[in-house]
Amino acid sequence: MWPSSIRSPSVSTARAWYERGVELERIDVAAAREAYARAIGARPDDAVLADASCNLGRLLHEAGDVEGAEGCYRLALCADREIAVYWFNLGVAVEDRGRRAEAIACYCEALARDSQLADAHFNLARLYERAGDLDSARAAVRHFRSYRALRSA
Repeated sequence: MWPSSIRSPSVSTARAWYERGVELERIDVAAAREAYARAIGARPDDAVLADASCNLGRLLHEAGDVEGAEGCYRLALCADREIAVYWFNLGVAVEDRGRRAEAIACYCEALARDSQLADAHFNLARLYERAGDLDSARAAVRHFRSYRALRSA
């Protein structure tokens, strides 16, 4: 049985479930997660699948389910590989799971799609700084400068 906050006779399509999830995020995060899951399960078009998967992943990630979040971010990327924030979110998830090299690759993919994504520059700078070699240190400085320039603009 679905919580009363997401039961609605008008909510029958993937897009409607997605929109319901967006509405619910402000008042009932658990119900929003359920609505996004229903949207994904309703065989949505690629745009709704990607957005619902990304939003569900974010909510799972915030709740501490990093493995579940990673799966959602990967599903979003299956639907649309050109959205920088999907790559960024996947990078955060795999970094949180201890996979630094994969996180670096994800942040680079995000920046290839949106070079103005300041947080991707910051995360790359941080990861490169930890590597400890000269080339990584140079990359860290370059990304930190980009981050600062984007934040001050």
